[in-house]
Amino acid sequence: DADRVVPNGLPTGQFESRPAEPFVLTAGRLWDEAKNVDALREAAPQLSWPVFVAGDQQAPDGRQVTLEGIETLGSLPHEELREWYARAGIYALPARYEPFGLTPLEAGLSGCALVLGDIDSLREVWGDAALFVDPESTDELAEAIETLIDDGALRREMRRRAARRAREYGAAEMGEQYLQLYRQLAVSSTPDRP
Repeated sequence: DADRVVPNGLPTGQFESRPAEPFVLTAGRLWDEAKNVDALREAAPQLSWPVFVAGDQQAPDGRQVTLEGIETLGSLPHEELREWYARAGIYALPARYEPFGLTPLEAGLSGCALVLGDIDSLREVWGDAALFVDPESTDELAEAIETLIDDGALRREMRRRAARRAREYGAAEMGEQYLQLYRQLAVSSTPDRP
C-alpha cells in the first residue's frame, strides 16, 4: 500500500474576489525566516505598487521585527484579512520553506495573482497558476511582481488560474478524501472472517 497525501483545504465560500486594487499583499509570521518576508521588503523600492504585510511582528523569543519600506498591518482578525485578500491585485510569498501554504490558498480563493518562492511544495500545489521566483533573489522577485503590475492581461489571467486552482483545495474535497482514506483503512484492518 502506497502512502497517500491528503492536501489541506478551505471552505471556498468564505472568500470573495473584487476588482483588484493596485497593491501587493503578503501575510504570515513576519519573524519567520522561512516565509522570507524580508525579501519582499528589499524588493519594495523597485516596485511601482505599495506592499502591505499582515502578521505578527513579535517572535516567540520576544524580538520585534521592523519592516521599513512596506506597510505593516499587524495581526488582523481573519474577517479583516479576507477583505485585504479580496482587494489585493498580487499576493507574494517568496518562501524558502512551506509545506503547503494556506495563505497563498486564501489569496488564490480571493482571486489574487500569485508570486511564490520556487520550492517543490508550492510548485506541486500551484503548477502553472503562479509565477515562481528564487527565494534568494530580490531582483527576480521584484521583476516577477513588476511584470504582473505592468501587464494587466497577464495579471488577469494569473488571477483566473489561481482562483481555478485554489477551488481544487476546498474543505469538502479534503473531507471527502479523508473519508475515502478512513474507509480504506477500516476495510484493510478488518480481520477476515471464516
